[in-house]
Amino acid sequence: MGKVLRVLVIIIMLLGIAALFMAAENFKKREVLIGRTHAFEEMFVKLVRTLEAGDPPEVPQPNYPQRDLSPVTSREIENPERSAFWDSYNHKLEPTVQPLATLDFNSQDKRLQLREYYRIDPATGKPALDPLTGQPATKGAGTQDELLNQAFDRAKAQYALLNQTRAELVKVRDELITTIEEVNRLKQEGRADKRTIEERDARIAQLEKEKRELESQKARLEEDIRAIRAELQEANDKIAQLEEEMGVMTTRIETLERENKELRGTPIVPTGPGRLPDNVEGRFTPGEHGKIVSFNEQWKFAVIEFSDEFMNQLTGPNRDQPMPPLEVMVKRPGFQGAAGEFITRLKLRQVFQKQNLVVADILIDWQQVPLENGDVVFF
Repeated sequence: MGKVLRVLVIIIMLLGIAALFMAAENFKKREVLIGRTHAFEEMFVKLVRTLEAGDPPEVPQPNYPQRDLSPVTSREIENPERSAFWDSYNHKLEPTVQPLATLDFNSQDKRLQLREYYRIDPATGKPALDPLTGQPATKGAGTQDELLNQAFDRAKAQYALLNQTRAELVKVRDELITTIEEVNRLKQEGRADKRTIEERDARIAQLEKEKRELESQKARLEEDIRAIRAELQEANDKIAQLEEEMGVMTTRIETLERENKELRGTPIVPTGPGRLPDNVEGRFTPGEHGKIVSFNEQWKFAVIEFSDEFMNQLTGPNRDQPMPPLEVMVKRPGFQGAAGEFITRLKLRQVFQKQNLVVADILIDWQQVPLENGDVVFF
């Protein structure tokens, strides 16, 4: 009995050693299967991102220019014959403005579905049985097979779209070859036409040169005529200018003579022998109070336009007081003379109260240069 037990113990030990060895080998294979499945899952998720989730949308046909098929002649053609190439062109094969969405299996639900080999029964939470085989079902919604078929269908559709694009490329190539041949023919004809045009241009240039020479002769003659007319016009303008200046001078002389007669016929109200009356000088405010509006160097008098304030100081607030024989000074801003801006000194003689005008004598002994209209009068 002891020998039997020892034999059984040895057999059990050998079986345990064999089981341990097989477990170690199965663990290695298990790790290989896990790594392979994980790598397959990651690569499949990346791969489906290159597949479009749907077919390209239908796009309206753009209004592309059609190739002119009519021959090139000198006759103008309003409605030439056009190519119908774009009518059969499949525009949806071209890339859209917004790229189409691709399949995305990177979400947690999709990854769990990729790992689900069997179809799970929602009622029991266990693998559902295939009614035909009685084995656990591996196809249907929620299984790995569903996502694989979805990716396969999109791959087939995209491959078909690629083949259609290749077919359209052949049509485009044929159209391009035809267009290139036509352009080459037209360029060859254009070179011959250009030689003819250059010969005609040379002839036209020669004729234009002769025309320019004749026009140059004509222009010189017209220039001589214009010069004679300009001299004649200049002489007439000079005569008109002199007549106008003579008229202005005649009018000015008549005005000055009339003013002189009026001034000589107006009595001057004296207030004292060459000095201001008592208590008068203090009522005048120093500063600029008027400007020269007219003058006569021959008769040595000037007309001054004073401000209302200074006129009130001269003849009182009611303009009813006699004007004192006041002396004022004249300067010209910006003038650089021996006395700086100073021009002369004036002695007031007669007042025109309604117009704020005063006639004054030019004191010759004080005069530096002749007066000008606009010179500033100050006290």
